[in-house]
Amino acid sequence: SDSDTANCDRAETYLSTADLWQRIEFHVGQAQDIFGQTEGLFDICYNDVDKNAYPEIWKMAKYRIRPGGLYIADNVLWHGRVAIHACPNKVAESTAAIVKHNQMISNDSDFEVFINPIRDGVLVARKK
Repeated sequence: SDSDTANCDRAETYLSTADLWQRIEFHVGQAQDIFGQTEGLFDICYNDVDKNAYPEIWKMAKYRIRPGGLYIADNVLWHGRVAIHACPNKVAESTAAIVKHNQMISNDSDFEVFINPIRDGVLVARKK
């Protein structure tokens, strides 16, 4: 899902060229709302919503990923802020949410987790 309708048009153009559009179900709107309206398990859940909602998205997605499937989240290093959150009372809400998100996933024994420090950090968790 994506909240920008122009991205749906772009996706259709690119994926049609690769003859893959017919395999995609693309929704426009808030990810949490659309995710709650869909059923079934997923091979991949990609998270790049508002950072304050990262823990909420993880709680929604973790049960909907099939074994061997991936949960991928962008911006998990949050410009390095997650590494320097020594004073939790002074940390921005978005940084605290990302730290909580990362800890929740790291502590989940149903997933193997890796953070690639490329750019702003990409977390990949594979369901066992």
